[in-house]
Amino acid sequence: MAEYQLTATDAFVIRTADQASIPNDAGNHDWQVYQQWLADGGVPDPVPPTINPALDNTAIHGPTASEILGAQHVSH
Repeated sequence: MAEYQLTATDAFVIRTADQASIPNDAGNHDWQVYQQWLADGGVPDPVPPTINPALDNTAIHGPTASEILGAQHVSH
């Protein structure tokens, strides 16, 4: 697990240590730390996969994909 995780939008990244949302703002100290981490060779974790909740039916199929992957559900 990397120190940061990308999100579906470029508006922010997640700091994995405390799940803080770091906004894409050059004036934000945490964003500056993130940019330095990238410049030093850091590679963030990718965007977590999204799971279609219509495909997650535990009664029929057992554990859901989101339970197995720890992914976030997408609302439709």
